Amino acid sequence: MAVKLYILRHGLPLFPDSVKRYIARTDLPLSPEGIAQAEQTAFRLANTGIGVVYTSPLRRCRDFAEIIVDKLGLPTVIAIPELMEINMGSWEYRSIQEIKNTCPDEYTARGLNMAGFTPEGGESFLRCQIRAVKAITAIAAKGRDSRMPEVCIVTHAGLIRSFLCYAEDHDLNDLFYYKIPYGGIFTVNYEDGRFKPALSLAPAP
Repeated sequence: MAVKLYILRHGLPLFPDSVKRYIARTDLPLSPEGIAQAEQTAFRLANTGIGVVYTSPLRRCRDFAEIIVDKLGLPTVIAIPELMEINMGSWEYRSIQEIKNTCPDEYTARGLNMAGFTPEGGESFLRCQIRAVKAITAIAAKGRDSRMPEVCIVTHAGLIRSFLCYAEDHDLNDLFYYKIPYGGIFTVNYEDGRFKPALSLAPAP
């Protein structure tokens, strides 16, 4: 049996300021706009056959998922730690400009090796991809085994990019090829142990 996965990015978080930072595992809530994006997404998914919603445990994903579950009349969300965003280690919450100024060699090295570069105490996109593929494969297999053909996953841009590179056999060093807007929906089919990308749906305006 084929399983259709709706892979969603959370809505716009409530950022503390306008500074561009590396925010991966900093646990920000949704902004009012992000809440509206969740409601719009739930409306768009209303006529699907989604029977379960999995989410990263970080608040911006969990709250987004809970709005969808409420609108679809499902019992609860299932939080999976492996769906968390890439671990940025010592770069977490620091501004991009600060990293450029204080760690110029590391900043350049990351740009040249997006797949393999690992910030101190963090993880590489390759490790993130391995984690994402393992978690999403398990979710898809569970949907197949429980005869639940449509499943929703709420997660983060970095993890989604990493996973799509795997699903489409795209170079992980070129992961920013994928545009992952807040509230974006990506559908992937899982059949015969393989992922088959189906469609990317832009978020509602």
